Amino acid sequence: MFGSEVIDFVVDEGLQIYGGMGFSAEAPMERSYRDARINRIFEGTNEINRMLTVDMILKKGMKGEIDLMGPAQKVAGELLSIPEMEDAGEGVFANERRYIRNFKKAGLMVAGAAVQKLMATLSKEQEILMNIADILIGIYTAESALLRAEKLISLRGEEACSLQIDMVKTYFNDMADNINKFGKDAITSFAEGDELRAMLMGLKRFTKTEPFNHKEARKRIAALVIEENKYPF
Repeated sequence: MFGSEVIDFVVDEGLQIYGGMGFSAEAPMERSYRDARINRIFEGTNEINRMLTVDMILKKGMKGEIDLMGPAQKVAGELLSIPEMEDAGEGVFANERRYIRNFKKAGLMVAGAAVQKLMATLSKEQEILMNIADILIGIYTAESALLRAEKLISLRGEEACSLQIDMVKTYFNDMADNINKFGKDAITSFAEGDELRAMLMGLKRFTKTEPFNHKEARKRIAALVIEENKYPF
């Protein structure tokens, strides 16, 4: 799902760069633009796959194959306690490792509360299921980017991976806002009163990030792409 939507964004931006010529078969984007569109439908539409993703995970939880409600209840209890001061950790990705832990708490909080509140009717709440799926996609892709960059750093060193570091930090900056938005959309669909306020406060806590100049990071990444006139990573 994620890959098919990223490639749609990429080819759309590519066509935009070519302007009116982008639609012409004489330019390279026309074929890519047509070919990319099939990916969001031919193995099941992305909307159906989003709902199936959450449904499969919840069914595994109900069968006891994975423990979902235990961690979800632990996060729910954390909402009622005073936040503990976390050790900042060490390394270039100290913040991002903390962020990913909190993103997972946000996902558990939203999904766990939705299951408890809606029970058997959750399968009919397609908008909420898609919100939860988008949170899970965000967590999965953010952690994947982080692990890949950490592996590269272990092989090449921080200096040689400065742009990969920029990419991870930029992505986490964006994803924190996205997870907050998806979570808020879901929570406000089923919670009310004090429960709603507590969950929104928890969501804000779990998606909080330190200020980061993503504009300059994007410019550094773009500068290498422009210089090499190709995808250089």
